[in-house]
Amino acid sequence: MEYQFTKDGEYFIYTVSSEENPETDGVYIIIPGKENSTPLLTGEGNYKKLAMDKEETRLAFLTDRDDYEADEPTFNLYGWNVGDDKASLWVSHTSTPNFPEGMAVSDKSDISFTEDGWIVMFGIKEIPEPQDEDEEKEKKEDKAQFDLWHWDDPLPQPQQKNMAEEVRNNTWESVYHLKSNKFVKLADEEIPDVRISDNGKIAFGQTFWPYAKRIAYFGSFYDVYIVDPHTGDKTLVKKELYSSARLSPGGKYVYWFEEKDWHIYDIASGKVKNVTQDIEVPFDMQDWDRPSPPYSYGIAGWTEGDSSVLVYDQYDIWQIEPDGTDARMITEGFGRENNLSFRYVRLDPEEKTIDTQETLLFRVTNEETMASGFYSDRVQGKKAPLKLVMDDKNFGYPRKAENSNTLILNRMAFDEYPDIWISDMNFSNIQKVTDLGRQMEPYIWGKAELRDFKSADGMPLKGILIKPDNFDPDKKYPLMVYIYETLYNGLHYYRSPSPGTSINMPYYVSNGYIIWMPDIEYHTGYPGQDALKCVLPGIQMLIREGTIDPEAIGIQGHSWGGYQISYMITQTNIFAAAEGGAPVSNMISAYNGIRWGSGMVRQFQYERTQSRIGGSIWEYPFRYIENSPIFWVDKIQTPIMFMHNDEDGAVPWYQGIEFIMALRRLEKEAYMFNYNGEPHGLRKRVNQKDWTIRMQQFFDHYLKDAPMPDWMKNGIKAWEKGKD
Repeated sequence: MEYQFTKDGEYFIYTVSSEENPETDGVYIIIPGKENSTPLLTGEGNYKKLAMDKEETRLAFLTDRDDYEADEPTFNLYGWNVGDDKASLWVSHTSTPNFPEGMAVSDKSDISFTEDGWIVMFGIKEIPEPQDEDEEKEKKEDKAQFDLWHWDDPLPQPQQKNMAEEVRNNTWESVYHLKSNKFVKLADEEIPDVRISDNGKIAFGQTFWPYAKRIAYFGSFYDVYIVDPHTGDKTLVKKELYSSARLSPGGKYVYWFEEKDWHIYDIASGKVKNVTQDIEVPFDMQDWDRPSPPYSYGIAGWTEGDSSVLVYDQYDIWQIEPDGTDARMITEGFGRENNLSFRYVRLDPEEKTIDTQETLLFRVTNEETMASGFYSDRVQGKKAPLKLVMDDKNFGYPRKAENSNTLILNRMAFDEYPDIWISDMNFSNIQKVTDLGRQMEPYIWGKAELRDFKSADGMPLKGILIKPDNFDPDKKYPLMVYIYETLYNGLHYYRSPSPGTSINMPYYVSNGYIIWMPDIEYHTGYPGQDALKCVLPGIQMLIREGTIDPEAIGIQGHSWGGYQISYMITQTNIFAAAEGGAPVSNMISAYNGIRWGSGMVRQFQYERTQSRIGGSIWEYPFRYIENSPIFWVDKIQTPIMFMHNDEDGAVPWYQGIEFIMALRRLEKEAYMFNYNGEPHGLRKRVNQKDWTIRMQQFFDHYLKDAPMPDWMKNGIKAWEKGKD
């Protein structure tokens, strides 16, 4: 049964599909206050996918009533104009002109209307062949079962298997024009992903299939098309685009980011314009450090009528005409001058365009201190943005009440629980309305501060230093280092004390540790060395300050952090103990492996993304060797524990097996935990608790001279598994 009220509450619409009483099957409406319901369409069958247009003048739904007795019943699209006595047939595979043979309306995809309500959108799919279960079973018994890994397949077999069900149930986006009673199929095998604009004037599609093999090593490329929703005719807009494109809200333009600039395609003229090339500030991410094309900072949105687009640079917001003329900073350069990053707050979740006449709200972050808050400004005019509130906290994005100028949001810091606050639009009367942070009062917590330091190459970096509330500057503390990539923007994040895959910051600080979270910046080719050049100088800085015990330094990280730790301990003995979870230990064997979660081959990760090698294993074989911990295990003198689970879909767990077996062969102290049936990170709370306790025991032993637990002394044999 499906049901819904119309927004004004005038009608309650519901479906009935009953095996016990098939004579009641149908779609009905009830007018509140009246006792009896009114049938819009009845007849034995299934009824589903109720959808109404924006103004609620039309209802569309699917039913297989016309074909219910068939072995493979098919669905048709019915509609009802509010006020009519009955629903009527709109689209049928047996009677609608131009409907593709062998296909029917799909009950797997949703139904929707364009804004004016005159075009209904839905999917169609192939009608499956009738299946004889006994015959199919007999065929399977007589056939060999195998997978063919073909060299020229667009995607490898594991990825194909992940997509198999989706491909078998492929639906092709189609439309029905209510004014002309015309059906048009928009999507096909060439362009399987097509979406029509809200106003119904144009459809937009893009496909990666011509470049599917490249995904494995270069990333995603697309051919971009526009489609005429009245004829289905397709026009190629952009070929071989790295990343993807989007359609403007009014359907006048297609836009994308390429080679560090924004490009806009005018559908009416068929011309493309680079709209940011003449602007002196960069629009690509300035801290991008991967050997692949950089991302943009994004856009705030389009203004009404597609008249202009509001584009972000690192700090400010630009209003740019679709032809690239009259570009201007609506924030007047205030962001760049003050290290403030301005980002638009969309208070109306249904907003399609930005009103240039209204005062806009912006969430603002100080890029130096990570303080955050809110400013207001207008698209028009030359006044500088107006500060409403700024604080050394992390303000969440607010939501506005539907019928009043009241905002609700949360605010947090490392030592401040993210309670709920309410405010007026000017933040002149901001008030906390919950007090869940009171639960922290009995405990020793900590304070987080942002520290500046330099890498071994002289690159300016930041790190987060967390000290306990009862910090004593005359005392020597054990230091716990946590790494991933860039972490400084989490300065004001609140972290609940809870078990998990990695160390819990407030728990360790509360129990006598200082925590250091340094940023790591990379070049291309040597990510292991880059980690060393960033992590070690920060630690040495803290040792020189006199409050860190240089003999009690630990390090922990997971996944990419686990790899970096596994590499670093082959190059330095500064750590008394290390935990590096789910590490890639051998880039040579990992390169051609599979990410079993997605089915993708791992090559792309090493060549162009996180591993940052910059090319294939045949172009740079020595880079793969030099960055692999497995080839330098004989240098390790640091006790290490790590987790690598047998259902890990991101890093194959045989990487952990290679590592622990190499460590074992060379008589290096190491402990590998495999939580059976767990993925890349722990999901079951019982395992999270167990791992959290064991990791603390390990670090407490080496950094705080706590007794060695029995599992470290004697191990846990397979025949002892399950015993306390």
